[in-house]
Amino acid sequence: MTKAILFTVAVCAAILSGCEKYVVEEEAGNNDNQEIPEKDYTSEDIPETNFLTVAEAQAAETGNVICVRGYIVASCTKSMSNADFMEPFEGSTAIILAEEPVDLEDFQYDTDDNLFPVCLTDYKDVRAALNLEDNPELWNRQIFITGVKSSYLRLPGLKKVMHYQIK
Repeated sequence: MTKAILFTVAVCAAILSGCEKYVVEEEAGNNDNQEIPEKDYTSEDIPETNFLTVAEAQAAETGNVICVRGYIVASCTKSMSNADFMEPFEGSTAIILAEEPVDLEDFQYDTDDNLFPVCLTDYKDVRAALNLEDNPELWNRQIFITGVKSSYLRLPGLKKVMHYQIK
């Protein structure tokens, strides 16, 4: 019986010392002065098949990861009433996707349009790369984008962008 107790104590000591060592390593790894590498959200290998249209994305179940194909037609901040469909673009917190590019000669904003807002505030590198305020050349460009289907700007939208590819 004494050997069993000694064995149990030895095993517990080994486990506890292993836990302490792990905690110390974990704390050392959380050094705020360390440079964190940027994530690469773009991918040349994103297949252009199996992407949802804007209308299909609007109907997808909230909370699921979805892949959407659309055109970047506007920038937006705070609400859809602030959407800028033409330059100068103001606001870098969201872009709006549509099924087709905007035709300026005959364009009128209609709330019934198939519009799909994309939140750009979750990751600073995605925001820097996709917002129209800083990147007006992206206006009317096609994008393939993956993220979490959510309610955003009081519409079905996309948050937590994981991947994107601009055509």
